[in-house]
Amino acid sequence: MTTLNLKNKKLGLISSAVFILMLLTGCDKREPYYRFEQIKDAEWKQTDTLVFTIDSTIVSPNKVYDISVEISNNNKYSYRNLWVYTTINASPNDSISDTIPKEYVLADKFGKWNGAGFGSLYQSSFPLKEGFTFVQGNNYSIKLIHTMRDEPLKGIEKVGIKLSEHGS
Repeated sequence: MTTLNLKNKKLGLISSAVFILMLLTGCDKREPYYRFEQIKDAEWKQTDTLVFTIDSTIVSPNKVYDISVEISNNNKYSYRNLWVYTTINASPNDSISDTIPKEYVLADKFGKWNGAGFGSLYQSSFPLKEGFTFVQGNNYSIKLIHTMRDEPLKGIEKVGIKLSEHGS
């Protein structure tokens, strides 16, 4: 009888291991680029330009990508929105800059945070460029600078950039 219980335990362990392995490998739809910059003490200074460098070897020149800005804020952030200037550089002589900052709305008019999260930390995703094609051989940099009046701007924990295949 103990041999039967031991076999059942082994079968249960093997089944569990196979199930976990299937979960880990079956959900592997990763983005080619997904990076965050941690904001020291959740205080983003206007002089702190966040730079994200995308190596051309991680993207396919024949694919079309969407670029999004990822923002993590805590519940001590005092505003509903965040205004940010962005610049995308393909080379020193080739850049796409916003002449007007983009507004990212982090909370509704009642103060409820729009992003996903729990406790005191929320993450929101905002489109930056849709249908973007990378030129082969060029490394790209994306620069973000906040244009809010507070100095430093308190409550922004992390800011990131995510690439995903267009339409996915």
